[in-house]
Amino acid sequence: MASNPNGNFESVVGSFFFGEMNESLVFPYPQFSDSQVEMAKEMTAAVDQFAKDNFHSEKFDNEGKLPESIIKGLSEMGLMGLGVPEELGGLGLDYSLYCRVFGQLASKDSAIATMAGAHQSIGYRALLNEGNDEQKKKWLPRLASGEVIAAFCLTEPGSGSDAYSIKTKAVDNKDGTYTITGQKLWITNAGLAGFYSVFAKTEHMIDGKSVEKISCFIVEGGMPGLSFGEKENKMGIRASETRAVYFDKVVVPKENILGELGKGFKIAMNVLNSGRLSLGAGCATGMKMILDLATNHAANRKQFDRPIAEFGLIQEKLTKMAASTYAVESIVYLTTGNMIKGMNDYYMETAVCKVYGSENLWSCIDMAMQIAAGNGYMKEYPYERLMRDVRINMIFEGTNEILRCLLALSGVRGPSEDMKELGKISDVSSALKAPIKSLGVYTKFARKRMSNMMGSKQITKAHPELKEQAAKFSSMLGRFAIAVEDSLIRYGKKIIDNEIPQGRLADMAIELYVILACISRTTAILNGTKATQEQKDQALRLTKYICNDSGRKIKRNLKAMSKNNDKAVAKISESVVKTGGYGFDIIDF
Repeated sequence: MASNPNGNFESVVGSFFFGEMNESLVFPYPQFSDSQVEMAKEMTAAVDQFAKDNFHSEKFDNEGKLPESIIKGLSEMGLMGLGVPEELGGLGLDYSLYCRVFGQLASKDSAIATMAGAHQSIGYRALLNEGNDEQKKKWLPRLASGEVIAAFCLTEPGSGSDAYSIKTKAVDNKDGTYTITGQKLWITNAGLAGFYSVFAKTEHMIDGKSVEKISCFIVEGGMPGLSFGEKENKMGIRASETRAVYFDKVVVPKENILGELGKGFKIAMNVLNSGRLSLGAGCATGMKMILDLATNHAANRKQFDRPIAEFGLIQEKLTKMAASTYAVESIVYLTTGNMIKGMNDYYMETAVCKVYGSENLWSCIDMAMQIAAGNGYMKEYPYERLMRDVRINMIFEGTNEILRCLLALSGVRGPSEDMKELGKISDVSSALKAPIKSLGVYTKFARKRMSNMMGSKQITKAHPELKEQAAKFSSMLGRFAIAVEDSLIRYGKKIIDNEIPQGRLADMAIELYVILACISRTTAILNGTKATQEQKDQALRLTKYICNDSGRKIKRNLKAMSKNNDKAVAKISESVVKTGGYGFDIIDF
């Protein structure tokens, strides 16, 4: 297995922060086998037909409810147990097939996909990941069949992104049971579920001191003390059910503990990693569907005696939509491919898929509505409902802001360890007192920095048509690594409190992953025999467009690391908070 400088199985995105890139994890681009292609086509066609016959999205949205027949139909098709092993009643799909099939469902109705995703992407994912054989045999067949619906209970009124601050408690009764007391907020499938993955604080004695840690429990529907709030009245995905869940001294047996006591935080984070990946896959197929709508309108809507698709500003939007769709799809399936190969450190990649996918999906529906113009604003067309539905994706599974911080702080952790020795003698006067001792450390640091400046991590496996893009990637990767070092030198430990530069580092890492994934995928297409020449030409055009666009974003962020308005941002926002808003009126000054 490939290793990063810290000796762990390598995260592609994580390695960027060292100025590293292991081609073996990127080339060749993961491919579906012939049997997988056949299965994927059969299943997506079945989803399409079922959706055509049964999905009435406008009606579901207006009523704010899904009919039971939808869940029953999905269950009969096996769509409620995509990742469950076949011997336990599921389809046993790998990550790539799971994402492709789930993505097809997401493209048909966001509320239905939310229900199905909350059930299996996160609802019983902790059971799949951490459950023992007895727990899996008891629950998974019923969950995969749709007989029992699952819900994921982590978020609380006082803890959103700060998951570790949850207040729900699980007290050991010393008789083989635990009593759970607390509440959870915004829980999808809450009133439908019979299986709840519940995260609560448990007490542990460490070195003679009482310490609270998070543990995960199975709570079964109908248990005394379990109740729910009213159905939330949401902006979008209205047909999916969201409620508060209350635990009033709910007693569960110790057999319902999932994984190891006190390890619930890690369990929750691993579950959310899976959820972010399927969310990214849903964004990709959703964007394809929206692009189809926009293209059809642009090709058939005439102004000044010609289709609006012939006008430059409309063409620009269609191009952006097509390129971003290709990019999102490329990062999602590069990630799933590596997960299938055994990469277990993938939380940074799934965060990228979620952030990049959700923001580009939002941009995509915004451009599609603009192309549709007045029609797009009317309820008789799907655009306004789609816009309401997709907005939640930038909040779901960890807000995009917190995920940017996660990416940046996780990424700089490794380089900061490497720079510790340098940090001990970074004061010039100290170095001069021990020049021989200092020389080796500084020489090593300078050599690595010079290497990054030269862009030494060259891509050798890219198609010749992408030689220029590969070279630019190497250069930008080196400059990014230098920006990481400069940030650590400038901020030190205070980098944790400086979210704006964190955001820039995260955005650059995201764009580097996008470029690399697209180069790899297009190389595979150009070298392969399945695509037509027109498809190859289009893939090449899209990749060059993406590389140029992402490259410009990286350059802007590199420049902004040293020349920015960060101090002004802090002062202006401080004043806004102090005055409770804008603080001006035109009639006063």
